[in-house]
Amino acid sequence: MKHFLLALGVLVLGFPLTATAQLKYLNFNVSMNGGYSTLAHKTDFQTTPLYSLYQFVALSHGGTDDYTWGQFQNTYEVGESFGQPRLGFKGQLTYRDWPVILEGEAISSSSAYTKAAYAVTAGLGRYFYFADSSVYFSFLGGYKYMIQDFGFGAQTLSNSIGDEEARNLAAQFFGPEKAVGRPSGDLFAVHVSFAKTLDWYYRWSVGIEGYYEVDLTDKLVRSTRMTNYGANIFLRYRIFGNNFEPSRYYPNPGGGRRNRY
Repeated sequence: MKHFLLALGVLVLGFPLTATAQLKYLNFNVSMNGGYSTLAHKTDFQTTPLYSLYQFVALSHGGTDDYTWGQFQNTYEVGESFGQPRLGFKGQLTYRDWPVILEGEAISSSSAYTKAAYAVTAGLGRYFYFADSSVYFSFLGGYKYMIQDFGFGAQTLSNSIGDEEARNLAAQFFGPEKAVGRPSGDLFAVHVSFAKTLDWYYRWSVGIEGYYEVDLTDKLVRSTRMTNYGANIFLRYRIFGNNFEPSRYYPNPGGGRRNRY
């Protein structure tokens, strides 16, 4: 029993020390992103409040028999996808050179650029440095949880109206609650980026990122999709973590990239 208690005590005391020692191997980047994306929501409009708006408009056209849903769609150019500018911030955490990346982001909604969306992503990914480590390519593929998209709802429907004048008028009064279901969901995300470092210490970099995110949420829970794709230009800064090269003041005499570990 004494030996068991001694071993347990060593484990309890040693775990915090071991965990603290591992912190030096963490790498944390933050970036500011700006770009454009397309939301392919593929909504069944006849199950949403937009269909009620159609029925209201149809009254002045002799009813739904004389003014069909198809005519309403054509008149107001109602579509299943639309684009929005995106602007926001992203944090990225990695450990040593393990091919695992954890991301958190606060960015404008893919449904309405004036609203915010918050999400976390975890998956397999890697950085590949070349050109004396001044240029790098990275990818991430994994699970993304949309915590909440504050633009996903009534504005998803109103921004689906392609006719600009009609869309602006609808935005003034059309605002049903939970118009397309819950504003959260499960997605599969693929992110690919290409960037150039800007300073001698490889802390700052600027680049472009392309992404495709597929909504995996059960359609019985929410039929409207959060599937989106687009591209961002980003400015990234490494807050803490080791560089692949110590710095450009101390180049690798043998050439190429120097391993950190």
